[in-house]
Amino acid sequence: MQMRNLNCPLNPLLDKRGGSLELRKTAVASIGCFQDEFDLVDIWRVKNPETKSFTWCQSSPKIFCRLDYWFISNNLHDWIQTTDKITAIKTDHSAIKLVVEDNELNQIKCPGFWKMNRSILEDANYIDEISHLIPQWAAESQKEISDHRNVWEWIKFNIRDHAIQFSKSRARKRKERGVQLEILYIYNT
Repeated sequence: MQMRNLNCPLNPLLDKRGGSLELRKTAVASIGCFQDEFDLVDIWRVKNPETKSFTWCQSSPKIFCRLDYWFISNNLHDWIQTTDKITAIKTDHSAIKLVVEDNELNQIKCPGFWKMNRSILEDANYIDEISHLIPQWAAESQKEISDHRNVWEWIKFNIRDHAIQFSKSRARKRKERGVQLEILYIYNT
C-alpha cells in the first residue's frame, strides 16, 4: 500500500471548518486500510466522539482542521485515561497529549533508582578512564549539538552510563576473585 499526502481530515463534518468540506476519499480509504491492517484506532476521536476541535489552522482564508492523529493498537484503548491537544513549538500544528494509566503498570517492577557508588571516585583506573573520555564526549557532541545545555546533558548521560558499566565490571571481577579465593581455601583445607 502506497500512502501519499494523507494530510486530511477523516470526517470533514467534525474535523474541519472553512474551505471545502469534500471528503478526500482516496486518502481516507488509505488511512482506513492502514487502521484495519494493524487494528488501530484514532484514540482522540474514540475519547471525543462528537467534539469539534482542530490541530491545524490557516489564517487566510480561515481554515481549521484536525489533521493530526494518534493511532494506537485497539487493545490499548482502555489504558488511555484522557486525551487533549496542546500547543506545539515551532509548528502550525497542535500536539496531542495522551494520559496512559493502568493499575497493572504500577505493579511492574523496574530496575529502580540508580545511585552512583562514590567509591569508584577513589579508583585510579576509573579516574584515568573518565579523564580521557569526557573531552572525547564533549568534542563528539559539539559536532552534532549546537546548544551547550544539551552538550552538558549528553556528557552527563555518558558519565552515568560509563559509571554503571565500570561499577558492574568491578563488581563482577570482585565476585570472580571471591569465588577463586573460596576454591583455594577449599582446595587447601
